[in-house]
Order: sequence, then C-alpha cells, then structure tokens
Amino acid sequence: KAIWNILTQEGYRSNVVGWWASHPAEPINGGIVTNHFNGIRFVPQKGWQVAPGTIHPKDKTQFYGRFRVSPNELTEAHILPFIPNAAKIDQQKDKRLGTFAKVLSDCASIHAVATAMMEMEPWDFMAVYYDAIDHFSHAFMYYHPPKMSNISDDDFEMYKDVIKGAYKFHDMMLERLLDLAGPECVTILCSDHGFQSRHLRPLSMPREPAGPAAWHRQFGIVAVNGPGIKKDELIFGASLIDIGPTVLSLFDLPIGKDMDGRPLVEIYESPPEVREIGSWEDVPGECGMHPPGTELSRNDAEELMNQFVALGYIEDPGDDKEKAAENADIESKYNLARQLLWLNQADKALALAKEIVERRSWETRFIILLAKCLLSAGYMKMTEELVERAYPQGANIPGTLLVALASAAEGMGNREAALRIYRRAEQTDAQAPGLHIQLGDFYLRMARFDDAERAYKMALAIHEDSSLAWQGLSTVYRRRGDNEMTAEAALNAVGRIHRSPMAHFNLGVALARSGDPERAEVAFQTALKFRPSMLNAHRWLHALYRSELQDADKAQAHLREVRRIQSNRNAKSGGVTESRTFQRLVLPEIPPPEERLRRLDEERPVKRHADSESSGREFVLVSGLPRSGTSLMMQMLEAGGMAIATDGERAADIDNPKGYYEWEAIKQIAKKPEILDEEGLDTKAIKAISMLLPHLPQRHQYKVIFMTRPVEEIAASQYRMIDRLGTHGANLSEEDLRRGLAQHRAEAMGLLTKREGCEFLAVDYPTLVGNPQEVIPKIIEFLGVERLPNASAMAAVVDPSLHRQKKA
Repeated sequence: KAIWNILTQEGYRSNVVGWWASHPAEPINGGIVTNHFNGIRFVPQKGWQVAPGTIHPKDKTQFYGRFRVSPNELTEAHILPFIPNAAKIDQQKDKRLGTFAKVLSDCASIHAVATAMMEMEPWDFMAVYYDAIDHFSHAFMYYHPPKMSNISDDDFEMYKDVIKGAYKFHDMMLERLLDLAGPECVTILCSDHGFQSRHLRPLSMPREPAGPAAWHRQFGIVAVNGPGIKKDELIFGASLIDIGPTVLSLFDLPIGKDMDGRPLVEIYESPPEVREIGSWEDVPGECGMHPPGTELSRNDAEELMNQFVALGYIEDPGDDKEKAAENADIESKYNLARQLLWLNQADKALALAKEIVERRSWETRFIILLAKCLLSAGYMKMTEELVERAYPQGANIPGTLLVALASAAEGMGNREAALRIYRRAEQTDAQAPGLHIQLGDFYLRMARFDDAERAYKMALAIHEDSSLAWQGLSTVYRRRGDNEMTAEAALNAVGRIHRSPMAHFNLGVALARSGDPERAEVAFQTALKFRPSMLNAHRWLHALYRSELQDADKAQAHLREVRRIQSNRNAKSGGVTESRTFQRLVLPEIPPPEERLRRLDEERPVKRHADSESSGREFVLVSGLPRSGTSLMMQMLEAGGMAIATDGERAADIDNPKGYYEWEAIKQIAKKPEILDEEGLDTKAIKAISMLLPHLPQRHQYKVIFMTRPVEEIAASQYRMIDRLGTHGANLSEEDLRRGLAQHRAEAMGLLTKREGCEFLAVDYPTLVGNPQEVIPKIIEFLGVERLPNASAMAAVVDPSLHRQKKA
C-alpha cells in the first residue's frame, strides 16, 4: 500500500500529482494525476487526448487535462530568464533549446495542475513530485559555473544560467505551494539525491544502462515546517525510507513493523507516542487500490518503458524481445549481487557475479563486480588471477581493479606488493576519493598513521563531504591518542552520514578519555545501534558501567555480549578464510580488452548519425597538417590506454625522437578504401594527415582529433625537416607556403564540420604542450573513458622541449 492507500483506509482525502510510478491512477479517496500527465497531447478536431488512467476521478479528465502546458506555448518571457541569448541559437543544429522547452513545459504542467487541485479540491494530504531539477541537471549541468575544461566558451556562455534559473523557478513554485497550503499545514520537502555541480562532475558518461547516475551526488535533503515542528534544528540520519513513517506519525497513525524506515520524531516540539502494528498490508477495508490482476495496457507499458530509458534507469530494450528479456534478467541479477555484497552475503553475490560474467564477459563493470565478490568471499589468489586474465599485459588496469589486486596481495601476506599496487592505483586514478580512502585504510592496518592521514586528507581535498574520509581521520587521531582531533573528525563524519558506526565509536572513545562518560555512553550506544556486533563498543560500555557510570547490571549485560560475540566468531572462523586464500575456482573465460571494447561499441555504440548503409564501425583518427603535433597526440593516446595502429616502418629520428606512430597502409585509402575493413582497426587510433580526410569511406563513422598549430611554426618545422633530410619540398616562397597551408587546413576542417557521421575535436598544439591539463579533459570527454582508462598518464609524455619552432 502507498501512503495514500493507508490514508484512504483511515478516512483521509489525498491529492497526488506527478508521483513516480503512479499510473494508472488508483481509485483513492481524493484525486490523482499520474506521471503520464505530460503525455497528454492536443489534437485538432479532437481536443485534449488523455490516456486512460491518467487522471482520477475520470470525470475530471478533460478539466485537468487543460492544465497541460505545451512547449509551443512558451514565450521569450519564459525562456530568456534561463537562456538570455536564446534568440542566437541555430535550432537546426543545436537541439538543446528544444530539450530545455520540454523540461520547462513538463514542470509547469505539473505545477499548474497541482496548484489547481490545491485550490479546488478538499484535501488532508497533498503529494507533488517535481522531477525538473533532475532533468534540467542531466541536460545542462555541463554548462553550470565553474566552467568545465571540456566545454567550449560559446556553449558555456549560452547555457550557464539554466541551472541557476531552474532553482530560482522552483523557489517561486515552492512559495506558491506554501501560500496555498497555509500556515496550519505541515510541509515536508525532500529529495533522495543531489547532483554534482563542481569539480566532481564526470567528463564523460559511462556506457552502461544506469550511466546518468554517475552525475548524482549521494546527499539528498529533507526539510520540515509547520505547527508543532521545531524551528532551526538539524535532523541527523534521515533516509528516504523514513518519510512514509513520518507522514503516518503526523496523522497519529501506527507504524507498520515491516516498514524499513522510522518516524523522524526528533522533528516535533513534543514528540508523539509512536504506536506500531504488524503490517498495514494486513489491515482490511477499502483503501483505493486497484483490484488484483489489474495490468497496464501495452501502450501504457511501452510509454513507461520509454520513460525509464530516457532517465537512464534501464537500457533501451529495442525490438528484440528475447534480448530485452535477457538484458533485464542480467541487470536485475547485477543489482541483486551488489545488494548482497553490501549485506555481507559474499557467497550468494559471487554465484550471481560468476553467472553474469559467463553470459556477458565483455562488460568490464561485471568483471569488477566479480573481483569484488571474490575478494569479499576470501578468494585472494582467484581475485589476482581474474585481474590478470582480464588484463594479460598488465597495462591500463582500472583503478578499481588495482585496488582489488592490492587487497588480494595483502590478503596473501604480501604487503610490500600491495603497497606498490596501491601507489600505482593512486597514479592511475588520482582524482578518485574512494581510492585514497582505501589507501588510507591500508596504511591504518600497517599502523603508518602519517601516511594514512595524508591519504584521507587527499580524499577530502577532492571530496570535502566524504564521511568515510572523515571517519578514517578520526580513527587515525584515536590511535594517536589525540582526543580533540578525534572528536572533531568523528563529528564531521556523522554530520554527513549519521550511519557511521566507527565514527560514533571513535567519538565515544575520545569523550570517555576526556572525562565525559555520559556523552561517551550515547556515542557507543549509537555505534551499536548501527553495528550491534561491534566488540570494542561493548567492551568500552562494560568498562564505563563498571566505573564512572556505576551500573553493574548494564556492565554485566555488555560483558555477556562480548563473550557471546567472541564465541560466535570463534565458531564461524574454523579456518574457512585461510583455506580460501589460495583455493582455486573455475573462472569464466574473459576476452582481451580490445575485444571487450569492440563488443561494447557493437552493443552500446556512441550516438551516430543515421545512415542506412553504415558499417556500424567507428574509427578514431588523429589528423592535421604534417608537423602539427599528430605524433605527440598518438603518444598521448597510447599512454592513456588506447591501442595504436602502427607498423613501425618509419623509425624515430631527430625530428620525431619518440617516433612517428604511422601506419603506411592508410596512405592508400583513396585507392583501397577496404583497408579499414581489417579486424580490430576500429579499436585503435590511426594517424591520418589532413590530405587523406576527403578519401575516407562514407560508410564508416569517425572521431577525429585534428591538431592545429600556427602555420608559421608548421612551415618553419617543415623547412627544417626537409633541409635535414636533403630532399626537395614545395617550390614556394615561405609566405606562399603559409597561405597554402592555412587554406588547406581551413578546407579540411570545413570538410569535417559538414560531413555526416563525423565528429572532430580541434586541439591547439602550443596549448597542449604548454598546459596539457587544460586539454586532456576535452580529449577524455570526446573519446570516452572506456577508450582511455589510464588518462592520468597522458600528460607525462608531453615534452615541451620538442616545441622547437615557435611563432615569434
């Protein structure tokens, strides 16, 4: 039962608008406008076409259907506060204004019908679901200040105000809702997650069904206002699952024992007595639910599926129903395995992970899951073997798997090797706070407190709200005996994530050592609430009750718990973990990284232009005029983990001391376009100078990194190279050569701009050499992290001393 079903059963009247998964509308006491409301369309001669089940009661369908706002109804008065220069957008090329109009009109529709129902219908409970901030953020957070390095100046200037405008718009809507609700109404404002808006914004989207969730920030919000509610107080430890029980408490209704959450009684000035029942599911009576067996119509089900796909919650099932069913089965088992792993049920998770990898061995995320399961289940040697199978050359291993490899080495007793691997991981993924936290945990286990402190502080420098990093710091300070610093770090941890048992324990130790046994008792009890088997918390409480707190019964109770936990651990150990450390298992066959990337491109291709004759293959090219930095770019891509197409026929020399990275066959592309049909070429970067671009076969897709450099430098570099080789170049003056080079480059870049199925990124060579960190994020965004898993190594190959011909 939903909350409005329970309230219907108890005689209360509810209005529900836009709530997720509320379609088809249930026949509750009150009104429902489902999340299909924005599917309403106006058809000439027929009026507003509303899908059955969108609005309850049915006789209000046409009336409330009129409140749907169409994107075509938006005027400059609605658009310009968000995008002041919208009139300058070429909508034939830039579809983002259309995306914006769709999100804004959908949001306005929900607000219009919600406020209408608040004014025109009686209600005891009003629930409105606004999804626009999430949708605005997925579309436009790329352009929010501060400017991301991979975003062009023009795009930034055009769209930088959208997110700010979205939040202002929601503030305005909230004001109207509060006005209509009145001061006698209790209002809860909540959101289950936030959105990355600063330096932790991802440079590219993971190519997996839930890829958009990479943008989500873990912290949501809850705010409560109204009569009987405390003012200016903080709520600690609230979760989304607490909202339902809290609403029941506001109506003085009992809480179901089967509910996962709790009522947030700390919000009340005078907390009510919380009553419980077994389950609301067992309470008989009319509750406004659909009769058993009610199903969505095929059209409704497909619309709902499209919505899930658009939001990134599931993969597009396409027309292949069998494949869609297989995808759904694999995704559900993947999510179940992750949940089991979180619940410390590693053996069950491992069985699922093995099955998933056997069925879908080309997905790296499943290999990572299997490694985590093996590690958690105690199979250290098999964790190591899995990583070695997945990356037989030992290169370009993702940071997550390097951490698993390090943990496995530590588990096998080789701490020196573990430390080497951790340090390698630190270089591979230096901007991942979780990696620094795990490194800090490793140093803690080795009692290297200074190193642990440095690692945790590095994590906080990247992500200042990491509760795990604060918790780790509090453990460092506790082990050092610094009570004040321990308490400060622990409070920072529990202030961000209240469910942090080790931080509460550390706080308790600091308070007990500082002569505050009463507050220490609270901290230890809180730690035990979240982790009842925390042995040391029971020990501390036993000691406190024996001495300072003078409670012999409680002291004895905690002593019994200590003995019980120790006995259970001894019974469970039985050498199982030790016997598994080097135990062998049959692992699934893992294809090499190049094959996995090829399959990924087949199964989840990047967005391409439609082409009925397309080969479906996408090639990565590095192009530009000769001597414009193409060889350097090839070196960087190779360092970043991408395979390179090269035959090694042209040896390194004084002009290119690190090599030319050329594949001679590409020079025959005009006469032999079939050379690109070679197996695996679409997983490698190919160097193709600008003169070859017009001859690329039309049936393929291309991503081209085009190197630019001042033509004065290019001309000087070419003359110097020709002079050294003793050959003859163009019979042109230097001025004419420069003009010809500039004209040719303009033509080549014009071709890339106009050609269908071709995307290109222009990279300025002097900027690349002078400040590679400014350019590398743009390359990652352009090619994707799947092609460049070791992106942090790219800058190291840049040698500024080789930029010898410079524009005066």
